[in-house]
Amino acid sequence: MTTRAIVAYTSLDGAWKGVWNDTNSDPQQLGRVLLRRIASLKGGLDGFIAQFIEGCPEGWINLEKAERCADPIGVFGGRFDGIVATCDPAVNSLCFEAQYLYLLHPPKRRLFVFQIEDRPIRPFGMVTFDPTGKAKPSKLPAIVAEE
Repeated sequence: MTTRAIVAYTSLDGAWKGVWNDTNSDPQQLGRVLLRRIASLKGGLDGFIAQFIEGCPEGWINLEKAERCADPIGVFGGRFDGIVATCDPAVNSLCFEAQYLYLLHPPKRRLFVFQIEDRPIRPFGMVTFDPTGKAKPSKLPAIVAEE
């Protein structure tokens, strides 16, 4: 089964905006890719947002391979209060078809990862980027599969 995610960023008013990633979206795959991309941009979160979110409104089949979706999926949105995030299905009804939300919070230089649910959600992982793009901790936590 493929894992899907939304890669997003927050604005100062508490809203978040993001795009789709259709495959390989678990933290050990897409999380690793996001950390590497931000490091390659020397910690330039604005550059990452411009290139991989604002610059790809159609979304990604696979962000790691830079494969864009052929048909625009559209943007996703919700709210973030600094701890708790919500998805707004009125912005895009596919929101709850994704398993993860990767949320860049530029004011604190953080990347949060959430498991998407139809209720307010708290992150299960977070990294903070130093000015050079190095993440601390160096990776996002693994997801433990339920039996």
